[in-house]
Amino acid sequence: TNWVGVKMLFYPIETAGHEIWRQKDSPYGFLLWQGVVPTKAEQMAQRLTDIVTKKLLSLTEAFGHLNAREFAALLQPSVEEAIRKDAPHGAIWAALVRPFLPYVLSQAVMQLQRDIQDVLDVEEVVTSAFVRDKRVLVELFHKVGHVELAFLVNSGLVFGFALGLWQMFLWGIFPRNWTLPLAGSLVGYVTNWIAIKLVFDPVEPWQVGPFTLQGLFEKRQPEVS
Repeated sequence: TNWVGVKMLFYPIETAGHEIWRQKDSPYGFLLWQGVVPTKAEQMAQRLTDIVTKKLLSLTEAFGHLNAREFAALLQPSVEEAIRKDAPHGAIWAALVRPFLPYVLSQAVMQLQRDIQDVLDVEEVVTSAFVRDKRVLVELFHKVGHVELAFLVNSGLVFGFALGLWQMFLWGIFPRNWTLPLAGSLVGYVTNWIAIKLVFDPVEPWQVGPFTLQGLFEKRQPEVS
């Protein structure tokens, strides 16, 4: 069930089935299914951009670390090539403006650093990119959380076996028709709940005797970042 659940988070990328009825931003409907992540690509992209730009690193701060002269030097060959191709007598104009380009481009970069919030809408750029190709968002989740996703799948075997023994014990005591579906539902729910808790909790390292407990995702913060 864990393997199926993880797969259903990401696949299919596009809607599978006939869209007769479906609530807005819902992965399921009447006779259809779409992966949860692709379905909510727009909301997830907006949330991701919001976290990065408002809580981790502002756009102004990021562009403020650019070296204007070095960035201008990187731009200069492309600008010269554009002048040669697009301007009348482009080769002549490219040769004439070449001595002034480093200064002009440096000034343009510095002006861009000051006005970047008005010039570039990062949320719109990121959101449109993810919505245009939802595979990019799916690949991002896989790349960042591959260890945790593998744990969710593999833990189902371990926890499912342990709780299955309890289910067998329950059947031995109460051999009723309702015990198997009830116990099966509880086993599925509890195994997923435990696995998700171990992925994210505890947030801070927690020393228990010789052991240090911490959520798998938090433990990999340097690698994830």
